[in-house]
Amino acid sequence: MVDTDPLLYWVIGLFVIAIAIFVIELFVPSGGILGVAALIFALAGVATAFKHSAEMGAAASGFLIVATPCAFWLFLKVFPHTPVGRRLILSDDATDSDEARAKRDHEKHDESTALSALVGATGIAVTDLKPGGTVRIDGQDVEAFADLGMIAAHTNVVVTRIVGRQIRVQADDNQTA
Repeated sequence: MVDTDPLLYWVIGLFVIAIAIFVIELFVPSGGILGVAALIFALAGVATAFKHSAEMGAAASGFLIVATPCAFWLFLKVFPHTPVGRRLILSDDATDSDEARAKRDHEKHDESTALSALVGATGIAVTDLKPGGTVRIDGQDVEAFADLGMIAAHTNVVVTRIVGRQIRVQADDNQTA
């Protein structure tokens, strides 16, 4: 015979409410408040199940132990694609739109081209380069690194190469400060 104890309906109802609140949490920016509410409803369902019987409580606990990691996994898969998730999580190439990726690549190319154009340019060391410091090239102060050793302030320098985003310089023996 089927057990029609009203407590069973409460257990099922509390778990259904917990699941519904968790699903809403995925799409509504609540700062985790709905997630905590879902957890409270789930724990209330377990407590109510234990009121019915120890077996029912153990079964409800087992369900919660299995369902919680599954829900957490689902949250990690869905959350980054929600409006709040996109604002909170730093974007990377995998989640960027094609347009945003193309714009960023174009900006990187422009910066790389601008830095490459500095090779051979001359300037003056504003600070000591030990090995890093500030040099003035075409009236603009930029961070640079000495290729070899230290370069004293007020020494003429020449840009020898670009390594990544680093400007590498060496003392320019052809000019005097």
